[in-house]
Amino acid sequence: MIPLKLETLLKGRVVEQDRVEYKKGWNPADTIHAVCAYANDFTNMNGGYVVIGIEEDNGRPLLPPAGIDENDLDRIQNELFEYCNQIEPRYLPQLEITEHGGKKLIYLWCSAGDAGPYKAPVDIYSKKKKNGAKDEKRKEYWIKPFSVKTIAKQSELFELFEKFNAVPFDDRVSRGAKAEDIQMGHLRDFLVESNSALAEDVFSRPVADTLLSLEVANVTDVGVDIRNIGILMFSDRPEKFMPGARIELVWFHSPEEEGSDGFTEKTFTGPLFRQVKDALRYIETSVIEEKVVKVPGRAEADRYFNFPYEALEEALANACQHKSYQIPEAVEIRVYLNRIMIINYPGPAPWIDMEKFREGKAVSRRYRNRRIGEFFKEIDLAEKKSTGIKKILRTLANNGSPPPTFETDSARNSLETTIWIHEGFKTWGISRWDQILADTGNTRGGSGFTENFTENLTEKEKDLIDIILCESGITTAKMAERLGISRQTVSVRLKQLGEKGLICRTGSDTKGNWQIIREP
Repeated sequence: MIPLKLETLLKGRVVEQDRVEYKKGWNPADTIHAVCAYANDFTNMNGGYVVIGIEEDNGRPLLPPAGIDENDLDRIQNELFEYCNQIEPRYLPQLEITEHGGKKLIYLWCSAGDAGPYKAPVDIYSKKKKNGAKDEKRKEYWIKPFSVKTIAKQSELFELFEKFNAVPFDDRVSRGAKAEDIQMGHLRDFLVESNSALAEDVFSRPVADTLLSLEVANVTDVGVDIRNIGILMFSDRPEKFMPGARIELVWFHSPEEEGSDGFTEKTFTGPLFRQVKDALRYIETSVIEEKVVKVPGRAEADRYFNFPYEALEEALANACQHKSYQIPEAVEIRVYLNRIMIINYPGPAPWIDMEKFREGKAVSRRYRNRRIGEFFKEIDLAEKKSTGIKKILRTLANNGSPPPTFETDSARNSLETTIWIHEGFKTWGISRWDQILADTGNTRGGSGFTENFTENLTEKEKDLIDIILCESGITTAKMAERLGISRQTVSVRLKQLGEKGLICRTGSDTKGNWQIIREP
């Protein structure tokens, strides 16, 4: 059974158009050339799909489908098997007979092969030469660099052979991993979220069968070998096998940033798709805020966020997809008063033009982890290939936020993606900090305060002042969470600050605000 439902494929949201070929009828030569091209996977996108029985128009399916006569189904399957045997090395796609709109269709999944490069006959029908000698049926290496199948040129052949000598890390076998390292709960969660046809009987069929259907394992004489993508997506502890398979978040609560003791740390582990979702959920509930500003003379108010969720989602998914899991560094999220920085190691490949990258115009033909991107797209965690940066730019512009910055060094050791705060959130930014210090008759010192303002404060009390300056309406519960201490400890320190005449509380416990007051 093919994991991706045909209905999902037809919607065109999960799989790019150039990874799907629709054919109104059975065309053996064209189909075999497509199968061979997808098996070679020249662009490292994990192959593609062929649907026989649907006509296409500029890459899009024309519905309702034309369908295939039921009397022809067995013949076409037999011929397909016969012609695929002409591919060298031997390669067979996954095949499924399905229905859509009451019509029978043949649905093929041609995943990226791991024994190539593959070649297929130019003319699959040739039998014998006129002199009776057997024709060798000239075979060529078919590829699909864009939306058109073609025979690989000499320069492309070099790349093709090089590609098969360097299988992407996430598609390699994870040494030491066993089928027992796969958690069925995570596997089922993913299949349900991706609307996979495999979700219905995941607990009733052998786990090895499901892993093989998803192509996250290889068959061996004694069972299955789990690939890295299987461990990354469905293991409780992928960091056990790949130490860098985690997300680390640090939230700095003062303008001193790394120089301050006031920060919150969190580490997200577990299956990679859960890590991303959990980290985004934490940011959404703890960091992201919306502001509604009424405009005189206009019925509709202006609405904007300090950091738009969609931009952060895309930036984090990109970081997790494009980092190397062969190095121990985690994906980092650094939350500052005026920006959020997401760092992945290493940075973009050397051949990527950074100017085009920053404009969302860079197109990569090689992906460090092709399978992660494929899985992320199935659950709407990532955009289609080479469109993620465009989405970040578009989302920030729609929110009225400053454009992002993308920084790397000459050796491309890392990529720093920075999402800047919306100008409307003064209470978050440093401008608010300066404003409050001015209101209290102070100026910024080496530690953010003047000596007379802080001479009686401990470092822990300064951390609370930092937080109040940035978010006057914060609750004691949130203070405790950010500082990693108990609510009782926070209450004691707040009381001490109040007794020193530095802060006071106005309003109720839930809807009131903290205020910094002038020293007596």
